[in-house]
Amino acid sequence: MKSVGTAKIIKGKKNKGFLQVGTDTDGSPFQIPVLTASGEKEGPTIWVQGCVHGDEYGGAASIIQFFLELDLKELSGTFVGVPVTNLPAFKARYRTSPLDGANLNRIFPGNPKGTYSQRLAFSLIETITETADYVIDLHSGGNGAYVPFYAICDFNETDAGQKSMWLAERMGAKVIWRSELEADITGTGTACLVNKGIPAVTIECGGGNVTEEHEQLFKGSIINAMMALNMLPGEAPVQDEYTVINGADFFFTGQGGLFVPNCNVGDILHKGDLIGSVMNLYGEVTEDLYCPTDEAYIAAVGHRYWPVHPGQLIAEAIPVVSQIIRNEANKNILA
Repeated sequence: MKSVGTAKIIKGKKNKGFLQVGTDTDGSPFQIPVLTASGEKEGPTIWVQGCVHGDEYGGAASIIQFFLELDLKELSGTFVGVPVTNLPAFKARYRTSPLDGANLNRIFPGNPKGTYSQRLAFSLIETITETADYVIDLHSGGNGAYVPFYAICDFNETDAGQKSMWLAERMGAKVIWRSELEADITGTGTACLVNKGIPAVTIECGGGNVTEEHEQLFKGSIINAMMALNMLPGEAPVQDEYTVINGADFFFTGQGGLFVPNCNVGDILHKGDLIGSVMNLYGEVTEDLYCPTDEAYIAAVGHRYWPVHPGQLIAEAIPVVSQIIRNEANKNILA
């Protein structure tokens, strides 16, 4: 009988358990909740995880709700849900770990003899590669920022890279960040998995308070992926057109104060356009942040008038590199 940690995988059953990775400072175990659901019919195993960053609650809630609502009679294969992968950061309500200050999504594949986050990254990759055929990683802007609904695909010419892009095109998003395997960000879990031959897609949506719309978009992306993989009945949506972005610029504040955005997520800005400013408590603008490129998709921006500290990530601008248009005559995807 297969299992993920203590959560058993049994045909026609839903089960709950945990994956233990390390211990807290008082010696109590970090028990990462795991949800499993397996249909009577054969099919692939999809692993869906949330809260790699501890303050991104929308993904966690959506995984739980999807699991509760999932009808096993419709399911082929196995669903594995891990609502909160980074327990220390989740409990601290913060993006990074309070134990070692690490950003979990920058240190994969991890190190079994490193700090807690490095050990966690290593254990997650080992467990996923033993378990999953496909992976979905749910993210948001966290407490400090807001992001639109879009997909991230770690793309290369390997089978896993090609399948990742294929899956991303069928998850409901019209914008896809086609990252050239860590050209923009190093140490992500999805890039590590693609390098190991497992197709993986990241979904970004929302931030701050979790709305019903965010939940529906997250759950919809899971359902669409599982329909594409013939794990659930129905036909996954394929858009008539996709906007492809790549080559991210990340903006960090140099001054503390209140952030005043001058754009919205999903906007297309041009070189020299104002993204936002930092204002001190006397009402004086101490810093302006400008877009450095043309045709840049605003993929994240901080909340209006939220306090920021120096060095805080406050916005992301990703250049539009192409449009993908579906040719209805032959149903090919053309770049």
